Order: sequence, then structure tokens, then C-alpha cells
Amino acid sequence: MSPGLADPAWTRLAVAGTVPVLLAATAPLPTWTRLALVVILIPLTAQGWPALLRARHDPGSTAVITLTGVTASVVVAVREDFGSAGVVMALSVLAAFVAQMVRRDGRPDLVEDLSSTVSGNLVVVLGAGWCALEPGVADPSVMVPLALALLVGALLTTLDVSASTLEALTITVPPLVAGVAGAVLAAVGFFGPSHVGAVVALQSGAACLLAGFVAGVLMSAGNRVLWTHRWVPGGRAAITSALVPVLAVGGPVYAIARLMGTFLAG
Repeated sequence: MSPGLADPAWTRLAVAGTVPVLLAATAPLPTWTRLALVVILIPLTAQGWPALLRARHDPGSTAVITLTGVTASVVVAVREDFGSAGVVMALSVLAAFVAQMVRRDGRPDLVEDLSSTVSGNLVVVLGAGWCALEPGVADPSVMVPLALALLVGALLTTLDVSASTLEALTITVPPLVAGVAGAVLAAVGFFGPSHVGAVVALQSGAACLLAGFVAGVLMSAGNRVLWTHRWVPGGRAAITSALVPVLAVGGPVYAIARLMGTFLAG
């Protein structure tokens, strides 16, 4: 198969390197700015999802994934409750079945297409977790180091190493970078006066280390499952493969920020 006009590897690197920077920039801003960014990222993810999973190119599946992600993000941002995304996820499964029922092509590969749509719905619903990080939930102190970890993970893919070595580096280097960055930024007062001091700086570093580890595992899994042998079928799938770890880490990071909010603030 031809890779297309754009080199998928460099397309993926450009997207994976730019999006974390944009997320970090929204950390101190109102929630609606992050919502606007996520709403843009969701259709970009959905448009290449079938190609990435080698599923049948189905506009209906792409539409269901896009509608699911946008709805979940808006509902979460308005209600300030990530739990609302669970309701959207449940309804999206029904929408996926309906999308398959209205097909008029004999429904070949029905199970594969249905599972592809549902798994895409899960990724974009997790992405709604970014919209649940409002001021007061330690969002800058988690988001900025995590965005740095995602950026480092993207840069690691340029190394000419074996797949196993790349996976090991992706699981270890980004978490360490996030942890050190979290501690240093807290110590210099970047996250506010409540984070200044040796103890609370170490606490921030520990939380960022955990968040970075989650991101590293997801990026490593993405490299193994979604970007086999550093090649994906075309630019659309390359964009999606870069955005999947960024969106998928939204839910876990929200949980870390909520559970460790008090710990972060000392």
C-alpha cells in the first residue's frame, strides 16, 4: 500500500508533538478553552479510526464516534462531572448498533465494524476527562508535566531502536521527565504558593510521575498495537494514531488529579 503524499511517521510526530503543547497552554485557562481544543481533536481522531484498525471505511462509524466524543466533552464540561461521560458511553453503544442496522450493503464484517466503533467511542469518551479538569483540581500541576511526557514520548519514536527497546524507553523516560518537571516547577512557584516547599514539591513530582507512567504505558501500547513497525496506512490513520494516547489519557489523569488533589496541595 502506498503511504500517500505525506510521510505517516512524520505526520504522526508532528501531531503528537503539537497537541500536548496546546493542552499545556490551556491548563491555566478556563475550561471552555480546553473543551474547544478537545472538540477539534475528536473528529480528527474519528476520521482515521477505521483505517487505523484496518476496518471497513464507514462514514456512519466515524459519525457515531465524533458525536459520542463531542457530546461527552460538552456534557462533562457543562456539568463539571466526568461521571456523566459514562451515560454518554452507554448510549453510544446503542448508537453503534443503530448505525450497523441502517447499513444496506449486506453488513459484511459486522462484528469487526461494531467492535471498532465501540472501541473508538471509548477512546473519545476518555478524552472528555480533559474537560473535567477545572481550576481547583490541581490541573496545571498535572497537565503541564503530563504534556511534557507526551511530547517526550513522541520524540522517542524517532530513535532507530528495536520495538522492545522503544517500549521500555516509552514506559520509563516520559514518567521520569514528568516527575522531575513537576517537582521543579512546583519548587519554583509555577503552580502557585501552595506547592512551594520541599515536601509539597516532592508530592507534586510523585503525582506527575504517576500520571507520566500512565501516559507512557498508553503510548507504548499505541506503538505496539496501532503503529506496528513504525508504519500506518496513510495520513488519516497517522493523525489518529498520534491522538489516541493523548485522548485516552484524559480519563486516568482526571482520576489522578481528583484522588491526589489534596496530596498535591500538601
